Amino acid sequence: MNERRAATRTSRVTRVKGSKQARKSDAVYEDLRRMILTGRLTSDSPITEQALAQDYGCSQGTVREALMLLNEFGLVVRRGYQGTFVTDPTLLEAQLMLKLRVEIETTGIVEAVRHITPDDLAELRELDRQFLDFRMKRDVFGCAETDRALHLKLFQAARMPVLEPMLVRTIMLLQRVMLPGPRSEAAWTRPNVTHHCTVFEALEDRDEMRAVTALKRHILSSAVLLAPQFYGTDLDRLQADFDLVPLLAAGAAGR
Repeated sequence: MNERRAATRTSRVTRVKGSKQARKSDAVYEDLRRMILTGRLTSDSPITEQALAQDYGCSQGTVREALMLLNEFGLVVRRGYQGTFVTDPTLLEAQLMLKLRVEIETTGIVEAVRHITPDDLAELRELDRQFLDFRMKRDVFGCAETDRALHLKLFQAARMPVLEPMLVRTIMLLQRVMLPGPRSEAAWTRPNVTHHCTVFEALEDRDEMRAVTALKRHILSSAVLLAPQFYGTDLDRLQADFDLVPLLAAGAAGR
């Protein structure tokens, strides 16, 4: 943690102390989550409560709360006296998480077709506008957070609240897989991804099949763009793999 301290201490203290409503542990959690998801914190070395407390100017109890929340979301694993480590999803885990996300969201969008309102669509389009603004700024974390908010809003239209926490965790773990990798200029300016608006148009037309197809293609094309080391570069092959039930470990390992 020492190599980051001088460059980031001011912004961290502002985050931790600047909001009267948020607890210090929430601010520490958000800052650590950002660093994990963008690859600034890795599994190469342990994270200790004592070092973090010194970095953030807070108690070890505050740090412990933040680490426990990160642990609940699967972003870190605590190993007794060894310390806390950022998790590294395996290839098979990355495949299974993506499959789970596709299953939850495509099931949800069938219900969303029935319940979506003009206000919902307006909010989704506003989130998409914000997403495109972040993309123009090359803001990886801003894109990821806005995209997550958009997909959660889309799922909320399905009125399936029991599954929402599972989707939140799954999307966050997939961010862990997709965000840290390098991104080409073409990925920013001409991403070969099925756009959100295609999903919105299908919803507006109350077309279940188009909505499911567009959403699935959007999720899988994003995976191919952002994490080819896990999902390969052939979108059609990935989609064919995901049409198989269950996901075959041998097939995933051989990619």
